[in-house]
Amino acid sequence: MKKNVVAGLVVILLLFVGGCYKMVAVHPEKAETQFYAEKKICEKKARDYAVEMREDWSASDEISHVRRCMQENGWHYRFRN
Repeated sequence: MKKNVVAGLVVILLLFVGGCYKMVAVHPEKAETQFYAEKKICEKKARDYAVEMREDWSASDEISHVRRCMQENGWHYRFRN
C-alpha cells in the first residue's frame, strides 16, 4: 500500500514538473511578433501542401512541417525554464 502511494506521488510530481517546461522559439534578430507572422505563413504552407498532395496528415505531421519551416527561417526551439 505504501509503495502505491509513493509511486502515485512520484507520478504526480513528474507530471507537475513536466508541465512547467515548454518549448519556445527564439531568433537572434527577430521579435516575438515576427514569430507569429512567420508561423502563420508556415502553417498555411503546411496545409496547402497537404491539400495539394491529397495526403491525410495527422496533427503531429503538420507540427513537424511547421517547425521545419520555422527552423529554415532561422527560428530555434529550446526549453523555457
